[in-house]
Amino acid sequence: MSACWANFVVLLLTVGTVNAGCPNGFIQHDDSCYLFFHSTRASWAEAMMYCQVFKSHLAVIESEREQNFIEGLLLREYHRGLPDGCWIDGTDALVEGEWVWTTTGKAISTEDYQKWFPGEPNSLGRSGEDCLDLLHHEKYSWNDERCEVMNNFLCETSATDDGINVG
Repeated sequence: MSACWANFVVLLLTVGTVNAGCPNGFIQHDDSCYLFFHSTRASWAEAMMYCQVFKSHLAVIESEREQNFIEGLLLREYHRGLPDGCWIDGTDALVEGEWVWTTTGKAISTEDYQKWFPGEPNSLGRSGEDCLDLLHHEKYSWNDERCEVMNNFLCETSATDDGINVG
């Protein structure tokens, strides 16, 4: 066996299993992968479509652990000039006051994890506020906002566990 071939075999045995995990550009946390679109502003509906192009959906926050991870991710990515809000998946557009995650259809109920800013949701204004965003200036607390506002947004997809065995 040549020295080159032997080095290749040692490399393969050292590498072991390579986990595919997340699509390129996404960051993994637990069983999900996230991509923050900090250079793109979109309405809530446009943000949903952007996420779909990347085979993902607007982020759904189901636990304090997930909220803490997302806060850290957004804090690292945030810089002057970005909008204060970041779109995530919740809406009450179908029935006022009944918030749901559009991806799952699951109600955002008082028994579930929530981090509404005090006094929110409040549906201010004539046109209402039917879409959920995270407010940078309020430590990424949840806020209801007009769906037409141009915000950055956070996409989420499932992490894959189909690693490539090479050893």
